[in-house]
Amino acid sequence: MKTKLFNFLSSFLLVFAFGFSVQAQSINGTVTDDNGVPLPGATVLVEGTQNGVSTDFDGNYSINASSGDTLVFSFVGYSNQSVVVGSSATVNVSLQPDNALSEVVVTALETIPSHSDIPQP
Repeated sequence: MKTKLFNFLSSFLLVFAFGFSVQAQSINGTVTDDNGVPLPGATVLVEGTQNGVSTDFDGNYSINASSGDTLVFSFVGYSNQSVVVGSSATVNVSLQPDNALSEVVVTALETIPSHSDIPQP
């Protein structure tokens, strides 16, 4: 009877200890562009899950992730960047522009009727 109780308690403690080793930690950081300007509204996702957050006005975020998880950072007009979570609780990322526009051309067409097109009384 004592050996069964000992085996049960040993198994329970082993599972309990393993659960603490893969526990999620809070990861904080800042998302900026290549010039160091914060990117408000950038998306931070834990790859393979639906766990995600957006950065605040100053580009700061906080998300729960486990060591070994991959964080994917994205923002419109910038290339996505993936970072594997290690032992550090701070992950700062600088996103690079995806496709910079050199110029924008706007063309507007309007037809103005000539005097000959206006009906005469």
